Amino acid sequence: MSVSYKDLYNFAVDSFDNPYSTEIDLRNVISRSYYAVFQLSREIASKLPLYIDPVEYQKLDIHDKVILRFEKNPDKRIQAVSYLIKQLRALRMSADYDTHLDIKRLETTQHFHAAQRLLSSLEGLLEALNSQEITHEQT
Repeated sequence: MSVSYKDLYNFAVDSFDNPYSTEIDLRNVISRSYYAVFQLSREIASKLPLYIDPVEYQKLDIHDKVILRFEKNPDKRIQAVSYLIKQLRALRMSADYDTHLDIKRLETTQHFHAAQRLLSSLEGLLEALNSQEITHEQT
């Protein structure tokens, strides 16, 4: 059984909407909503041209590969996505690894809403890329 970005997002929604959420639930909201963004971003990144040296690209971890595909794209709108992914990733890493820090509902809410907005933008971008590919195939 495979898991889609929508499954990850829906898990985050369920945890976020739980009025009895504990700190671990809040950490999971941050983590799962980031990974929903990451999964969709990775799918889109695979459709974007590579604007960096392929040898250097291969040395990067998968998260950095995805981010750089967006960051190095000449389209400023696509570049902006890389900044948003980096922000979400930083908080996800903190939620996952900095267990000595308290995760508050407010920062979780901000992260979650940012992830929701980014997912919506990414879905629009994917739709635009897919329709472009169909147009190119037909000509």
